[in-house]
Amino acid sequence: MSETEASAMLLGRLREALQEHLAQPLHDLFDELDAHLFDLAERSRNSVQAELYFDALRLLRSERVQVETGFLEATDVTLNPSLPADGAERPSGPLRLVDKDELEETLTLENLVQRLSERLARPLQLLLTRLARLTGTSAPERPQDSAISPRGLSRLFRAALAPVGFHVEIRLIAFGLFGQHVLRSLAALYSRLNRILAEGGILPELSESDSSPQLRAVRSARRSARHRIPEPGSLAPAAAQPAPPPGTVPDGYDERLGELHRLLRAREATTSDPAEHGDSSTAQPLDVTAIDLALDRLWTFEGDPLAFKAYLVTSARRVSGQDAATLTREHEDTVDLVSLLFARVRTDRNLPPPIRHLLVRLHVPFLRTALRDPSLLHAPSHPARELLDELAGATIGWCSSADAGEALLKQVALIVEKLASHHESDQPIEFSAAVETLRQHVEAHLRRADLVEQRAVETVLGRERLSLARNRVAALLEQVLEQHEPIPWVRQLLRGPWSNHLALLWLRQSETSAAFREALAFAEELVWADDPNASRTDPLRLERARDTLPEMLRQGLAGVTLYDSEIVSLTVRLREFLDIQMRGDEPPDVLYEIDPSLAQADFRNQWRESLEETRASHPERDPDADLSAHVGALPNDSWVEFSPDAGGEDDPDRGKLCWTSPYTGQSLFVNRNGTRLREYTPEALAAEIQSGRAFLIDGGRLLERTLRSLVDELQQAVELPSRLSSND
Repeated sequence: MSETEASAMLLGRLREALQEHLAQPLHDLFDELDAHLFDLAERSRNSVQAELYFDALRLLRSERVQVETGFLEATDVTLNPSLPADGAERPSGPLRLVDKDELEETLTLENLVQRLSERLARPLQLLLTRLARLTGTSAPERPQDSAISPRGLSRLFRAALAPVGFHVEIRLIAFGLFGQHVLRSLAALYSRLNRILAEGGILPELSESDSSPQLRAVRSARRSARHRIPEPGSLAPAAAQPAPPPGTVPDGYDERLGELHRLLRAREATTSDPAEHGDSSTAQPLDVTAIDLALDRLWTFEGDPLAFKAYLVTSARRVSGQDAATLTREHEDTVDLVSLLFARVRTDRNLPPPIRHLLVRLHVPFLRTALRDPSLLHAPSHPARELLDELAGATIGWCSSADAGEALLKQVALIVEKLASHHESDQPIEFSAAVETLRQHVEAHLRRADLVEQRAVETVLGRERLSLARNRVAALLEQVLEQHEPIPWVRQLLRGPWSNHLALLWLRQSETSAAFREALAFAEELVWADDPNASRTDPLRLERARDTLPEMLRQGLAGVTLYDSEIVSLTVRLREFLDIQMRGDEPPDVLYEIDPSLAQADFRNQWRESLEETRASHPERDPDADLSAHVGALPNDSWVEFSPDAGGEDDPDRGKLCWTSPYTGQSLFVNRNGTRLREYTPEALAAEIQSGRAFLIDGGRLLERTLRSLVDELQQAVELPSRLSSND
């Protein structure tokens, strides 16, 4: 057999071994992705997430075979050591901006690769050297960029997955599983391929001494040291403390968090039984690496946060192979504190239920960061704490009726899932980037909502002022009409078109203006002229009225929504009526009849938005006086949850108090989009709260109210034994 034929046969054996070795991890990857997507879809509490996961599941099942086949076929090229990992992706055209999703995928894959680069450096170098000798090519200068390196295989997988059209969040999940199943199997793959080449006579003298157990132990110790939390009282190196992100300010939580630490220790001292736990000082501690790997396995945990510690310890023991190992005291305090925080978030009624569910998904990334970075719980501020407050503040007014397209819910879900799926990576979780993304989304929405809210206030204010104007004009006209009962036509003219003219003057120029007084004097003068004895008692006054009143009527009605022909008709009829009064004749029968056009304009029939009727629409039960006073003193931007109408199937609405009428005391509530929702007097709202149909929401910062309640609860738990013993 010639040397060329032997080389070809050896390459054939390598290809078979390569595809055979990768086929099973790849199959397991897609099996787990299928199960995980189905599980996420089933547990999703909003339609947006469920639809996203079910669509991805359908795509996966229809395209899975094609992706697996495409990836395995593409791995043939990896046996060419001179082919770079990114050779097919390097652009040859002009520079271009990298898409945000593309950059995120690239960073995720790079994080996965970096975890393996050092450990696999020696076996990969040996494999590439032997492949270069076999194929007669030169070994690459940068082994980590070769096609068969972790980076090269990751990019082949990315290229195979690209045509499927998964959402970026699904692709990131798939990349994480690729790291768990395929990349973790590369050590065994490289050893297998190196063994085949050595047995085939390709540089059999080379060895993998660099990957000895002693060296692996040293590297494991270095990795553990990078994540080890400093002992209490010790000073962490300055370089280990991350610089606060731009724009952050102290939030004041560090003191309360420290108090919680002390109370947890005190509660443990009063409730623990030394005989039950034995001597904890002799127990082997779980190191941060084992805990970190356990958190990798628990990143989808959505159960009771208070039960999380048991799952974490069990998983960490299984990872480390130490059945009796326990958490250190510092780690246990951190786990307990974070679990208490998220247990409260899970039941916080001030948050809408879908938001509670989403925020609890941050339990694992929050805890992972607290274990890696003590500043999360001890620094004056931290992006993770800031993110919780920002998410709670942005969603405090969320309700399904105000987010019909679920745009906010989808945005929050994507932010949370991105952070929750940040596993298998040594890089810090990007809480700062999440805060910035959320702020950009919220600021754009608030600008639109403020404009809508302003229009809602202006509409209600205009309506109330118009109602006040109409009621005031109606009261003044009734005083005029009580002096003398005019004929029906005069009464209808004053209560109809002329009252509208008075209301407009009241709104535009106020009741004390000269124009309003003149218009009211017109009504008084017309009622006086209607007296049958007016021509005998004061003929000169009646003559002046005949000369001035028709023109005043014409000018006044020009600003009212009447046709010119109607104004002319009314003016002519008024002049005719005054001429009749001058002659002392009896008015014609037509002036005693009901004029349909004037009757329709009569304020008694037209104005139904009086203050009395508005108050009647909100019946005032007998609420608690203190509650009414408290409700009446609510500041603007206070949030209230309103139950749906009786028998309704809709979810509760959430409204923000944005304005209180200076005229009626009624409060206007708008939803988070600025759209008018409801109006209540303080008494009516207090009655709704008293009956349980409304709920005052605590809109303060999430962590502040959570820490406050936890400190109070633990303080009572710590003081209770001493209080009981003193009573005994």
